[in-house]
Amino acid sequence: MSFELEQLREAAEKYTYHDAGTHGVWSRLVWEPRSLSPVARLDDAVEFLGKWKALRFKGGAVAFRRICANWLRNNLTDLRRLQGRVLYSLAPEGFQTVLKISSSFRDCGAPPTTFGKALHFFFPETVMLWDQAIVRNTYKLRSDPESFVSYQRFGWKLLHHVTRNKTVNVLRQLERDHARTIGYFEPITMILDHLAFSPKMSARAVAALGGPSKAFSDEFS
Repeated sequence: MSFELEQLREAAEKYTYHDAGTHGVWSRLVWEPRSLSPVARLDDAVEFLGKWKALRFKGGAVAFRRICANWLRNNLTDLRRLQGRVLYSLAPEGFQTVLKISSSFRDCGAPPTTFGKALHFFFPETVMLWDQAIVRNTYKLRSDPESFVSYQRFGWKLLHHVTRNKTVNVLRQLERDHARTIGYFEPITMILDHLAFSPKMSARAVAALGGPSKAFSDEFS
């Protein structure tokens, strides 16, 4: 079963939640200040995760502030190294960094959906969103950091699959076209996220990569 760039475009066009209140704050809280130091963005992270329902655990926002402060202090060098990196161009060592910082976030006390959405907040060009209700259920993934990174590798593989014999410019054009449609810019990581909302299209994407064992494997071929 094939999956090409047009199917990715179709999944983005059929996503129906762009006008929702949660998306109304995405540009302001996530995209526009993305170049600032992660340490300076803690207040925005709390607001974003609250609106995106990722603080529904014991202690909520207060606990997250403590968890995130510890995590930032322990990982600041790696965070600065990853900042501004684009998923399509991420090298294997970049995925190792994502595994390291997501494992650290978990070890500091952040639940899976919390650290998954927080990492997208801090690195919107690099990391796809991660939750239970949509992503993990759709792709039948575990909630551990290793599965989180395998999902990011799936996104990398799919982008390289749909751009084979093409240049990265086709992805940039897709982002521009998508922005004109919805009224604000979303990077390709968000467009990939929309794919999870379509069981049929997401299954087609996994099949095009050779099935789940290959789509979510450690290999990059």
